[in-house]
Amino acid sequence: MPRAIFPHTRPKPTPIDYDAKQIRQIFVACDHDGNGILSRDEIRDAFEKLGALIPGYRAWRALNHAAANNDGCISLEELDDLARYAAGLGYKIK
Repeated sequence: MPRAIFPHTRPKPTPIDYDAKQIRQIFVACDHDGNGILSRDEIRDAFEKLGALIPGYRAWRALNHAAANNDGCISLEELDDLARYAAGLGYKIK
């Protein structure tokens, strides 16, 4: 006789945190115009892909954290700071 499988007894997969390298790749992929500079809208899109509840707020906070020259954009030189900031927020791979 076959054994019954009950869905509630199956272990759920454990979510895994994104690391800074994976997050950096997401931000680079969201550079829609390919100019090597991330605008606030592009950063917001990246946070949306990461699963942020309020991606516009996260983009604003990220710009305040990582934009060293306060120009309202993130250059490739500032991207590693942005990736470390986002990695520290604990986004999970789903």
